[in-house]
Amino acid sequence: MAQKPKEKELGGARKMSRGTKIVIGVFAVIMALSMMLPSLSAIFAGDSAKEEAAEQSEGSSDEAEKKDEKDQKESKDEKVVGEDGIPDNESLKSLAETNVEKVKKYKARLDEDENNLAALLNLGQVYMEWGYSAKNSASTDKETAYTKDLLNAGIEYFDRYLKLNDSATVKIDRALAQYYAGDTEDAIKALEKVTEEYPENPLAQAQLGYLYESQYNTEKASDAYRKAAELDEDERYGVKSYANGRLISLNSKVDSIGDAGDASIESSSDEGQSELLEKLKGGSNVGF
Repeated sequence: MAQKPKEKELGGARKMSRGTKIVIGVFAVIMALSMMLPSLSAIFAGDSAKEEAAEQSEGSSDEAEKKDEKDQKESKDEKVVGEDGIPDNESLKSLAETNVEKVKKYKARLDEDENNLAALLNLGQVYMEWGYSAKNSASTDKETAYTKDLLNAGIEYFDRYLKLNDSATVKIDRALAQYYAGDTEDAIKALEKVTEEYPENPLAQAQLGYLYESQYNTEKASDAYRKAAELDEDERYGVKSYANGRLISLNSKVDSIGDAGDASIESSSDEGQSELLEKLKGGSNVGF
């Protein structure tokens, strides 16, 4: 009878409490998780690396695409001028074919006599007219630079001529070449100086009017055109009709807008400019 309580006590010792089981279970879970952490870290790190690599790849792709576009553009620009120095632009090629032979002819004369005034004048005018025509066909930066080179070549020959012989007409030509090359301010100053040196020259007044009109200065343009018409009253140089035509055009625009100083007046002074350039050529042979 005395042994029964002892057995009961031992049986109670073998039986775990519910709280102990929970503690052991939690501990087992923690241990399992701790063992898995290295592998989980590797998985997450791998995913992060993949995302970073994908972003870098996408960025590299965009940069490569931009570089390809830039290279293609540069390659296209480089093809503007061929090995012979003539642009691939069909219009500019055609102009070159027309003028190259003229240049060769006059340069050959300069090889024989570097002070040949006729050759210097002709070269200056050929390059000026060539550059003027080419400017209207240029569509890229390199083509525009090409036209400026032509005009600057004309200026150089005009300068060589003027060192040997003073001429109002050549000074007018030079100023126009400056204007076509984009140096408008200096071109206007040069023509204003010519009209002071040669106050009786109708061509200088007409071309000064042209430059004023191109800058929307209708008041000064009108004054210059009127002086040109008065100086060529008998149409000796064919300037009067040109100047009067420009005056009619300017007055028409002023009347339609109602404000002579309005910068919105568009210049159409290119009308008849080629014809006036021809008159400049003639002017060099009639005392100017």
